[in-house]
Parts: sequence; C-alpha cells; structure tokens
Amino acid sequence: MKAALLECDVLVVGAGPAGLAAAAAARESGADVICLDLFAQAGGQYSMRPAVAGGRFDATPQVVAGRSAEARCRELGVRFLFDTEIFWAEPGFTVFARQGAGAVTIRAAAVVAATGAMERPVPFDGWTLPGVITAGAAQRLIKANGTAPGRNVVLAGTGPFLLAVADTFAKAGLSMRAYVEMRRPGLSLLSPFIRHPSRLGEALGLLAGLRRTRAAFHGGHVVTEALGNGRLEAVRLAPVGKDGLPRKEQAFLVEDVDCLCIGYGFRPVIDLTSLLHASHRFDSALGGWHCAVDARTQRTDVAGLYAAGETTGIGGAVPARLSGKLAGLQAAHGLGKNASAASLEETWRALTTAREFAAGLARLFPFPDHLAGQLSATGTICRCEDVTRADVEAAIDEGASDIFSVKMWTRAGMGPCQGRICGPALGDLVAARLGVAARDAGYNRPHMPLRPVPLDIAEAALALSAPQNHSAGTNPT
Repeated sequence: MKAALLECDVLVVGAGPAGLAAAAAARESGADVICLDLFAQAGGQYSMRPAVAGGRFDATPQVVAGRSAEARCRELGVRFLFDTEIFWAEPGFTVFARQGAGAVTIRAAAVVAATGAMERPVPFDGWTLPGVITAGAAQRLIKANGTAPGRNVVLAGTGPFLLAVADTFAKAGLSMRAYVEMRRPGLSLLSPFIRHPSRLGEALGLLAGLRRTRAAFHGGHVVTEALGNGRLEAVRLAPVGKDGLPRKEQAFLVEDVDCLCIGYGFRPVIDLTSLLHASHRFDSALGGWHCAVDARTQRTDVAGLYAAGETTGIGGAVPARLSGKLAGLQAAHGLGKNASAASLEETWRALTTAREFAAGLARLFPFPDHLAGQLSATGTICRCEDVTRADVEAAIDEGASDIFSVKMWTRAGMGPCQGRICGPALGDLVAARLGVAARDAGYNRPHMPLRPVPLDIAEAALALSAPQNHSAGTNPT
C-alpha cells in the first residue's frame, strides 16, 4: 500500500473559492502550503468543472475563475492533494487521510479549514422516495456530468441558490414543470441591491434564466409531500400562511413528476474544526452551527487554526474568497512570514462589504426550521438508521435532553453520513419538543472515523505519525 508522511507550514483543507484563495495568499507570503480536497479537482460546488472539457459550462465565469485560481496556486508552488478524504485530525496539527487506495498523514504548523458547506435539508413525507434529490445534486448532475435529473422536474424550496439552479437548467437547455419558492415575491426583495447595485445585474440574469425554463411559478408555496409507488410520481404543494405554516387544506397535486429538486439553503461543514476543538456558535441566518472566528483575522480560539468561507457561516462565493485570502495571509503572518499589512487591511474591508450583502439576502430568505415539525409521526428523519419523528419524540419524552442523548436512544446520526443529513432537522425537532433555543439542543459531534475508511488504510496513516517516521515523506504534485 502506498503511504506518505508530509509536512508543511500551512495546510489548507478544501479547494473551493475560500481554500484556493487561502493557499495562494499563504504561499505568496512565503509559506510552504499543501491544499487538499475530497474531490478529483479544485473548484468546489461553486466552480465545479464539467467531466469533459468543452461543454456548455466550460467557459462560464465560475469555471473560468476556479481554473484560474488553481493555476495561480500551481504557479506559486502550492502542493495539491486531490481525492483525499480526512478521517481524523489531532491538535498540533496532524491530519490523517485516505488518498485513493493509499494513506497519507500530514503535519502542519498551521491549518486553514475551508471545508465549505453542504445542503441543509428539511424532511417531509416522501422525501426518501427515489426521484427526490437536493437542488445542489441536480446542479452537479447537469454541470459536472451533463445529465438531466429528470424529464418533468419540480424545483422547490427557498433562497437565491434556487435561482442559480434554475439558471443551470436554462443554460443546459432544459425545461422545468414548476418552480416553487416559499417566499412571496415583493419589492422588499430589492432591498439588498439598493446598497449593493453592482450585484443587481447578476440577479436579473438569474431571473432571466428562470424564465427560459418555462417553469410554472408558485410563489408563497411549499412542498408538503412527495408521492409515488416505489418512486416519485407527484408532488403536493400548499400555500404558506402568515404564520409560516402550510395551509394543507388548500394543498394541490402536481402530477406526472419524475424529479423533485429541493433546496432550503446550506449549512457549514464543521467536522474538522470540531475535531480540533475550536469553538462554534449557532446562528440560523449563517446556516446554523458554524466555526467562530475573529472577523479581522479569521483566527479560531485554537492557536494556529484558521477558518474561512462557509465553514464560518453561509455567505456565498465572494465573501468565501475574501475570507480565504485573509485567513491565508494571517496564517502565514502567524508563522513569521511576510504578509503585507496593506493587503490585510484591504481584504478585511472588502470582506466586510461582501458579508453585509450576504446578511441582507439571509434576512430575506430565513431558514424555515419550523417545517421539520410538519413531518408526520411515521415520517423518516434519519435515513441511515430509519428513525422516525415518533422515535425522536418518544426518546425526548423518556428523558433525552439534547441531540447527543437522542442519538444514544435512537441511533439517529449514527449511520454512514454521521448525521450530516439529518443533524440540522433533528436539532430543530429536539429544540421544538423541549421548548428551547436551537443552540441548546446541540449538534452532532464528530467521531473516529469522520468518514468510512478501510481499516488497513487507517492503520497505515496512523502509523506514519509515530516518532520514528518523522523524517519520512514524499512530495506529491
């Protein structure tokens, strides 16, 4: 088995907009940098590249920006590790990972966690049916694989990302049956653009993309149920009342549907920062639990650990890129490297402006955490372990007082996804049942291994960290 022990000044985890910016900034400042990513190429969700060059999306601004950022990193001498999946990390810092069929262990003086985000699902009756996927999965199928997710597609949820997905359908020449936005249209949606008019053109372009899909528009509606015999066949929609709850007595069916793409926004991926004992805070407008950092430096409360991008709260690609640059500069500066004070100040000011715009959008499209309570008693909340809402509520009634104790009672969050899918909704249900704030319900803590890993690879990676292997290593890419 191939095994490697690597060392560097700054390890950047994640090669999306934040990670690439961090790697370039740290390397420009004189640090030796390794940047690793779970996927086969850089770019993240925002700048994902088609599997085959020359397709419809190969020349889009996002793909071009991602390719350019990676090229700049390579020009500077950043070492990349792709197809690399971290399964454990220790303060200090030592990171253990699987790379393909081999093992890799990395020692770093500083770490920038730019682990990005994943979608924040809301469970509803029928959400486990084949044909029900997330909006992000639909976008990846189209952009990366050139595959249409279905012939009769309903795109539903809330937030600006839905428009981006609709625009992806349009660019691929695909139509949709319906577009369902929980938020009612109104002039208030223009408020963020009054202070940030430079972003208006982008928004108008996305709206034009939605029109090209020829989708029927259902504003102020929400999906209450997916129906089908063995796979998706229909979607039930209901208008949303002033209290934010669906008026189920006014529900209606959209029939002959073979794909429901559902998206209510994103949540930060905090596995790594949790493992390294950084502090985290809860703010629904930022996606829920996120890594707490100093706004001027991107430092966590763990010496040598920085976080950037969506890991520190959902905000989009622009603040992600700027926070990544700031984190990379500060990580290098903390190691005595030559980070420009002027660049630090300029980046922080631009980041402040970008975060302001992101916060304005978040206020317009608040996450509907109350919708988890609309799941029926027999509805599944934890897909991996087949745990229902009734199972969760019974555990609470018997004495469970937070997510951890519910997990012990029911196994919710113990499956292969380790609570990545069910965790946020489980927290919402626990908080509602106990009558406490979501922050008091806690979150699913990471355990060894973070992700499934063959035992021989785990043993090889852990063995590399032994003192006698200190001088061993290779220098990839």
